[in-house]
Amino acid sequence: MNITQLSKKKHDRKAFDCGEEALNNYLKTLSGQHDKKDLSRTFVLTSPHNEAEIKGFYSLALCTVSLDDLPAEVAKKYPTEIHCALIGRLAVNKQHQKQGFGQILLIDAVRNAIASSELVPTPMIIVDAKNEEAKNYYEEFGFECFPKQPNRLFLPRDTAILMLKEIDS
Repeated sequence: MNITQLSKKKHDRKAFDCGEEALNNYLKTLSGQHDKKDLSRTFVLTSPHNEAEIKGFYSLALCTVSLDDLPAEVAKKYPTEIHCALIGRLAVNKQHQKQGFGQILLIDAVRNAIASSELVPTPMIIVDAKNEEAKNYYEEFGFECFPKQPNRLFLPRDTAILMLKEIDS
């Protein structure tokens, strides 16, 4: 499997269907615009045998988090609002769901978020779960819910680094 930045010329966005219209629409109509405007970057999972077919994708961006939104024990570590890496969207094509591709994409997203934090400090990674199933999935990887926004989750950078070390060993 390969994960590369989305290319309008190389990847077939029109054929992608994950079952969530909002995620399909993002990939098909907004991801290219967001890339041009430097709002986010979208990465796609493809097979070496068929690089045009998108098996799954995720997008990375930055977001601002108010300390009031975080649990008190986390918020007290920071002097003011913080800028974080945001996994804005993550989806797997219906034909390829339940085969571990979501995990591959999530781990790659976390790796890229950690790598970028070496240049632009981001103390945590944020995700917005579309539903309860997605929320539970992210929690399996150590993401924690925001107290006032149960479908918004965070993973502290240090926890993400430990997770990657465990996966790599």
